[in-house]
Amino acid sequence: MIGPVSKVTFQVILDTNFLAVPAQFGVDIFSEIERVVERRVEFVLLESTVKEIELKGGPGAGKTEAKVFRIAKELIQRCTVVKVPESLAAMPVDDQLLEYAVSAKGALATNDRELRMRARERRVPVLLLRGKKRVALEGSVF
Repeated sequence: MIGPVSKVTFQVILDTNFLAVPAQFGVDIFSEIERVVERRVEFVLLESTVKEIELKGGPGAGKTEAKVFRIAKELIQRCTVVKVPESLAAMPVDDQLLEYAVSAKGALATNDRELRMRARERRVPVLLLRGKKRVALEGSVF
């Protein structure tokens, strides 16, 4: 062992599409993120993300989509749900995610290409799914 393991947790803010990955591709995103980040991780969901998940899996969702978001709803329990600060509440969800990640000095877990590019411009580390089977990190978490 090189040194003591930090007891400080690192926040990873999850986007709606990332919470759908386990149902879509059978990937354990939680253990994959911990493997990649190599730190204690606190998985964070903004209230607005939780609302998106509930809406997408609600009435009117197709059978496959309903199943994906039913599983995503179950995974919410493994995350810390954070109330969106008043200053961010009126913004689109992607903007909320990005601003929260910047303020928390955390990483953003998303497969949304545009959001990933915006995060990288702001020097926010990004976790994404590669090859439909593993999580990869763009940027540095140290």
